[in-house]
Amino acid sequence: MIQARKKIVLFLPHRADPKRGEIFSADLLPLELLQIATGPAAAGYDIVMIDAMIEPNYLEKVLEACDGALLFASSSILGYQVYDGYVVAKAVRERHPKLPIIWGGWFPSVTPEMYLKGGIADAVGIGQGEITFFEVCEALSSGVSLESVPGLAILRDGQLAYTAHREVVGFDKIQPVPWHLLEYERYAELQTRPTKLKVRHRFPLPGKWTVDNPPRGFSHFSSFGCPEPCTFCCSPALTGRRWKAIDGAKLAEEIAELQQRFKFDVLRFQDANWGVAEKRTKAFCEKLVELKVPIHWNGTIEIETIMRYKEPTLDLLQESKCHLLWLGAEAGTKHMQERIKKFIEIENIPKAIEALAKREIIPGTFWIIGYPGETRESMEATLKLAAAIKHKYPIAGSEVYPFRPIPGTEDFDAALKLGYQPPKDFYEWGQCFEYKYNSHNTPLPDDIRRTWTRYNNTAAIYDKHVKEGAQWMRDSLSVIAGWRLKRGDYRFPIEQKAFDLYVKATGQWQPKSSKDYVPAVDV
Repeated sequence: MIQARKKIVLFLPHRADPKRGEIFSADLLPLELLQIATGPAAAGYDIVMIDAMIEPNYLEKVLEACDGALLFASSSILGYQVYDGYVVAKAVRERHPKLPIIWGGWFPSVTPEMYLKGGIADAVGIGQGEITFFEVCEALSSGVSLESVPGLAILRDGQLAYTAHREVVGFDKIQPVPWHLLEYERYAELQTRPTKLKVRHRFPLPGKWTVDNPPRGFSHFSSFGCPEPCTFCCSPALTGRRWKAIDGAKLAEEIAELQQRFKFDVLRFQDANWGVAEKRTKAFCEKLVELKVPIHWNGTIEIETIMRYKEPTLDLLQESKCHLLWLGAEAGTKHMQERIKKFIEIENIPKAIEALAKREIIPGTFWIIGYPGETRESMEATLKLAAAIKHKYPIAGSEVYPFRPIPGTEDFDAALKLGYQPPKDFYEWGQCFEYKYNSHNTPLPDDIRRTWTRYNNTAAIYDKHVKEGAQWMRDSLSVIAGWRLKRGDYRFPIEQKAFDLYVKATGQWQPKSSKDYVPAVDV
């Protein structure tokens, strides 16, 4: 029997502002917290885990839980989590001024000075955090200085400083995930609860599942890092392009056990790049089929990776009930592919998408326009190719986003040199990932912006997997949308106006800009 040790409080901020009328799909479990809890849970620490998604009064619960705690820790990626996490950490600091506050996650890892000098952190974990966080707990528990813990950013004499470098390790060096801390039924209830709110990051539903008959969803981390050198991503700087993953057969066995325990229907891998190794993919799919695990699943993969996979491996993806793979196409010209170090051969983009589409695996494809220094002609080429892909493969997602400068990336530095003015505080950083609402801040030419906006609306109407709304209406509007995508003619978008009227008439109205809503917590 492990003797209970000191209490640690883990908090995951809201991913989207509820007052905006949006929620995130509740299959996004608090994996960040579960991962850093691996070591402390194995060592017998008393762990209190609070996720804003399922706790209506999360601020009060956090403040109460922090009474008598060893530390308070939180994690964040770019988006509303930045602001929500700041508000909660600031309240913790005011109520419990001597309580150590530790931050981790992608955004704090690349902006540690902001957290440390902002008064809401005593240390920030850089990159992979499982072992670092456990050693932080042990140091604080024994009264040892955090200077001795590798992998941290701290303040030394009021200035940003880093402790010794922490190497990326494999999952065999990390303790098992403490799934007993997860109140899964609370997430399942949210997933199946009827709502008129806009659900962000809802994946296309496989098989018999519909919006009115939703599946029980689950998410999982099976790898860390990414070997790609993309200039718009902070992963190269934080992981050194290292990629560590759970063995394929072992992963399938773990998923089978988790499915028996939690009875989920659809699994979403939250890995940065799930499909790097074909051998692992093959072993995972074979074991999943052998064990007859009754789920559909989805994850991330690279276009060039698909091109390297052998046909039998691609067949195994279908046989194991992979229903969706997220792909980053990113740019529509060879020059821009080389510029962002993605190095995708343009002709391989439709080939990879076809390889998935013919196996009834939805290719969720993403593109970006407006990179620092990108020409109008390059943006037009990306929009044109995205439209051609969407028209030829209606099953495919083909979403175009405006470029966002992310700290810790080559392109962030490039944007600064071109005059980009980054957000100046936690509140502004908390909004900067909201493409839909503050995209006016992205330096796109006016005509490109107009085409981009209308393209996205057209592609959404053309989607074949979307089931919301009257089918007769979607079918009729889809005909017009298909004509537009094929010809690249976005003038007089009457079908978009008609769809807007339908959305408003059915109570699905969303604010058009970040000025149209009030934050969940007052600034």
